[in-house]
Amino acid sequence: HHIMTGAANRRQNSILSSCCSGGGTFLGKLLRQKSLTEARSLETPLKRCLTAYQLIFYGIAHMAGAGIYVLAGTVIKTKAGPAASLSFLLCALLSVFTGLCYVEFSTLIPRAGSCYTFTYITLGELPAFLVGWTMISDLVIGMASVAKAFSSTVDAISHQAISNATRTHFGSLPESDYLDPNIDLVAFSLIIALMLLTLTGAAISMSVNMVLSAVQCVCLTLMAGACYVLGSPDNWSAERGGFFPFGASGVINGATVAIFAFSGFEAIANAAEECKDPRRSLPVALLTSLGIITLLYFASSLGLSYLSPYRELDAGSPFVVAFQSHGVAWLSYVAAGGTLLATGATKLATIYVMPRLFYALAADGVIFPCFAYVQPRLGVPLVGLVFGGLLSALLALVFNIHTLANFVSMGVLLSYLMIGVDLFYLRYLLHRWDDHSLRAWACCISPGLANWLCRRSTLTRLFVGYLGVSLVTGVLINYAAPLLTWWALLATVLVGAVNLLMLVCLCAYQPRTVEPGVYEAPLMPLPPLMAFFINAVLIVRLEWLTWVRFLVWSIFGALIVDP
Repeated sequence: HHIMTGAANRRQNSILSSCCSGGGTFLGKLLRQKSLTEARSLETPLKRCLTAYQLIFYGIAHMAGAGIYVLAGTVIKTKAGPAASLSFLLCALLSVFTGLCYVEFSTLIPRAGSCYTFTYITLGELPAFLVGWTMISDLVIGMASVAKAFSSTVDAISHQAISNATRTHFGSLPESDYLDPNIDLVAFSLIIALMLLTLTGAAISMSVNMVLSAVQCVCLTLMAGACYVLGSPDNWSAERGGFFPFGASGVINGATVAIFAFSGFEAIANAAEECKDPRRSLPVALLTSLGIITLLYFASSLGLSYLSPYRELDAGSPFVVAFQSHGVAWLSYVAAGGTLLATGATKLATIYVMPRLFYALAADGVIFPCFAYVQPRLGVPLVGLVFGGLLSALLALVFNIHTLANFVSMGVLLSYLMIGVDLFYLRYLLHRWDDHSLRAWACCISPGLANWLCRRSTLTRLFVGYLGVSLVTGVLINYAAPLLTWWALLATVLVGAVNLLMLVCLCAYQPRTVEPGVYEAPLMPLPPLMAFFINAVLIVRLEWLTWVRFLVWSIFGALIVDP
């Protein structure tokens, strides 16, 4: 009996051991990390042909899309009034924190994939896959939505002749909240044309993008200058609401909307693998393009409110309508042409990024290897370009712009959120240091506190706690504080104070240098910590349908992932 019991126990232990081993192996695969040394290699099947100037205009094209022509009017009219210019300045300051994280990572790791690659190196395959897969969905849907904006502008210029002809020859789609009543052949054709242009290779498509972006900058400068010539300071007078009609809170509310106008600078990091000198060109391109866009957004939004009273602005086409109301028809055509250039250049920039992201995931063996195929002569990830382009074109063909717009932004915010986590982890937690050196001011407070802070476990707990409390603070700011009840305001203040205290404690640690000579973000650890907090506040504002789409898309991706 004892022998049989012992044998049974041994069999049971063997089964448990096997299960644990299998589970550990599976978990290990999900959290396996990419080698930092391997990722830093400059060898690539892609062609290194891009210069800093091409990357600067590439970043401008990605950021100065429909946002400057449409979003500025919405922020001025409904959120901040003339003070919207300050909202854009605030957004620029906030974007700098995220931008500094991208600059450091892209110079250290000049590979395609952007935040996906950075997350793979620091946190492992599963978090990286969720980031990369969500970024792909946003690029596909975002490209379709911008194509719809281009199509609607062309249709408006033609006085609806295109939509009427399409309805006559092809009929209408069934009435639905999600489908466009008209088959959008213009949006479909635009995506196909840009896909064919991208097939010519990075050098040619980037040169075309450079020309489009340069003309777009000239248009914006001309429009902003005309606003100050034709406008009047009376539009900022107290009788018309003043400069701050919505108060200081309006500036902040405007910033929560305007922040999306700055998204796109991270796409420069996706071009790192095709840059001639990534460690010199990428920081220059990213920060320069962000600076130029800030000046254009500030001058344009301020000029628009100077040109017309904020209440009279058209939210959909503010520049076109404002110039028409002043009887300057040729400037309204410049504004319409600028809108077309903006949407076209943005689409070309987006369709360039998308196949590179497919390539990065496939090269790591995360998705089907066919997406890693690079056409030898052109140096273009062919399968990813054709698949993503056709999928985006089909979405633009049948869905309306409101349906598409509601699903965009999760990928951008998730990548911005994760880049902060990635950089802090890289500089403070990636290597197994036994203890951490503190800044001089932290050591002077209390020897006992300094000894406690030096422990690695303390740093880890503080960091994880900061991430959690930042998310809670974001929820309270967005959903509790607007109630203006005493308990909601008290909870927001208390949790915010805890969040600030954790931030101060984390600032006590000295950062570690990963590699001497490579660009390092200043004021560490403020850039990654502030990047996480800002984007945590924004990501919890997303509609529940966006979260459902994220969940469904992630499950679909899990079915094709190759663990």
